Amino acid sequence: MKDLLRSLCDKAGAQGAQFADVRAYEAEGTGITRQDGRADKLDQSVVSGLGIRVLKDHAWGFASTSGIEHDTAGDALAAAIAMAEASSTRSEEAVVAQVQPIEDKVVAQVEIDPRNVDVERKMAALQGYEEAAAGVAGDHLANSIINYYDRAQREIVCNTFGTYVETETIRTRMYALIVTRDGGLLQRGTKVVGKPLGFELVESTSAEDFSLYAARLAVSLLSAAPPPAGKFPVIFHPSITGLLTHEAIGHNAEGDSILSGTSIIAGKLGEKIGSDLVTIVDDSSMPGEWGSYSYDSEGTPSQRRVLIERGVLKGFMHSLETAAKLGAQPNGSARAQDYSNRPIVRMSNTFIMPGESTLDELIQGIDLGLYLKGGQFGHVYSERGQFTCHAGEAYMIRSGEIAEHLRDVSVAGMTLETLMNIDAVSNDFELKMPGMCGKKGQSMYVDNGGPHVRVKELVVGGRN
Repeated sequence: MKDLLRSLCDKAGAQGAQFADVRAYEAEGTGITRQDGRADKLDQSVVSGLGIRVLKDHAWGFASTSGIEHDTAGDALAAAIAMAEASSTRSEEAVVAQVQPIEDKVVAQVEIDPRNVDVERKMAALQGYEEAAAGVAGDHLANSIINYYDRAQREIVCNTFGTYVETETIRTRMYALIVTRDGGLLQRGTKVVGKPLGFELVESTSAEDFSLYAARLAVSLLSAAPPPAGKFPVIFHPSITGLLTHEAIGHNAEGDSILSGTSIIAGKLGEKIGSDLVTIVDDSSMPGEWGSYSYDSEGTPSQRRVLIERGVLKGFMHSLETAAKLGAQPNGSARAQDYSNRPIVRMSNTFIMPGESTLDELIQGIDLGLYLKGGQFGHVYSERGQFTCHAGEAYMIRSGEIAEHLRDVSVAGMTLETLMNIDAVSNDFELKMPGMCGKKGQSMYVDNGGPHVRVKELVVGGRN
């Protein structure tokens, strides 16, 4: 393998490429879904191939081929070079930052390799989770879904700088969705667990902390009230903090968004864009977290990236190209979904740093407001600087105390205004939202979270 990848880089250089990299990618995974008391879906996949990227005449060319064979690899290289040559007169000048070459090999360390666990054992675990949840939901149960996913992948990055990095990762994730019904009212409870672990994640996760949590939430929301509409002070649970951090700031701080002019924080480096209490970090080097990795898809080492420090914009996430164009250092943020995709700038584990207050102190500081929990989804309009976040549940806060339970709550606001209006940050921390982030047709492993944060005022709404 090493000889093949090195030879492809050498041939690219001999044909006039200013830079080239070759990525060999292999992956094997299983996906299982149980729904409403029966096995619903089973997916097993094995993927392998090469992606070749060439920078020639200041233009990019990219080609990929399934399988890892000498003949097809040579064809892909020729296609990538031809594409770069054809694009040289029509595209914006491309550049890459020069980096020191690295040689390394990272092997995944797990207790139970999911590739060695048969489907029957995996299915039996899901059945146990689903039956436990159904027992809690009882006659209110309308729909139950338990999903399991594992993936083992190996990515080798070789480039003309001399880098040769081989990285193996294994990830396992489970998701529970329980829907309950009371007349015409439907409510849902969800729970997700995911780590760069093997099947030991399943065996160490109790139903109490997984499917039973989702079922109890779905049942309790049937008796919850719809939220009031208007402007209120709000407290975000870490799951909502994570949604805000990912949607409102994370995408805006990706280097390619800065270059494309779609980010509201372009040109604001060194400026104050948030409260003194706000420090936001994207860190792919955290051990044992869903969004972590050792090297990105360009062979750049993983690291901690401080985006905002005490309200001041400090930096962005970068690839080799965005770093060169913006005069920064590459920081290991370029990832590709597989061999058939080019590396693009992506988040990893993105969060707000803890503060010094307690949750009780945050609550006591509100006369009438809301405490939002169960972050489910969000959306950001990057160019307009607007965001929305939907919470699975919430509570009214009255006279500094938690009051009635609420359901179906959404909040919306202007991103930078909201960051400025954060007036308290708790000293706790949670990073428990392992998921997949979509961008430009690619999905990538990410996690987000943080502490509880209090915002002076946001627009609150929902549905009956």
